[in-house]
Amino acid sequence: MIKERLVEEMKKALKEKNFIRLNTIRLVLAEIKNEEIEKRDSLNEDELVRVLKRSVKKIEDSLGYFEKGNRPELIQKAKMEMAILQEFMPPQLTTNEIEALVDEVLSTSSVKKSFGIVMKEVMAKVTNRADGSQVSAIVKKKLSEE
Repeated sequence: MIKERLVEEMKKALKEKNFIRLNTIRLVLAEIKNEEIEKRDSLNEDELVRVLKRSVKKIEDSLGYFEKGNRPELIQKAKMEMAILQEFMPPQLTTNEIEALVDEVLSTSSVKKSFGIVMKEVMAKVTNRADGSQVSAIVKKKLSEE
């Protein structure tokens, strides 16, 4: 689904001569293709989302360097690329939804749970719909409250 949407959007960007969008989508499709070659099979939706997240992370890292180097034109381009990639990612969970999941995991067992166990269970439930650092902060906060 995501891959097909990327291909359709690439065609649309080509027709509209939107070269930043076109190049961003082409880059992600190339990364997906490389992953498929490495895996020797097509990627499922979760793996495609992982590739998209990795691409966004690379752009975020670059953004930090552009800001340090005082390069406003590259900062603007990187922000546009991030916005384009965000369109193809599944909607992210809100903080309240993550807190509800953490509460649910903590309430399922009366035994005191460790950070690692809780994180493992929560991350299995959120699967690509929340940032790990955000989930980690919420789990730490909830465990410290107990």
